[in-house]
Amino acid sequence: MNNTENTVYVLSGYAQCSTTKNDKYTLGNKHSIGLLTTDENYQGNIKQLKTFIKDLGWESITFCMVEKVDDINTLSNDVLISSFIRAKENGQSLVVNDHPITVH
Repeated sequence: MNNTENTVYVLSGYAQCSTTKNDKYTLGNKHSIGLLTTDENYQGNIKQLKTFIKDLGWESITFCMVEKVDDINTLSNDVLISSFIRAKENGQSLVVNDHPITVH
């Protein structure tokens, strides 16, 4: 079995809400995000990945860290596990922290 068949790349960062369509988030607030993708060439396709996120109502997207996950069993968070599964099925999945980033 090819090891890359189970690989998902987790790009972590933050983005600003740019839509009022979703009552869950406030327009203009920044949130931590995680984009899970099966795209091995995520660096070369970063523009398309950001377009995917923008189409979901986010702007000012910044990625700070990338983690390679080869085994779903290493994930202990239910949200990340379900997002991992969605990414395997759809090629990518976005996770947004419900709590906005605040500056103290």
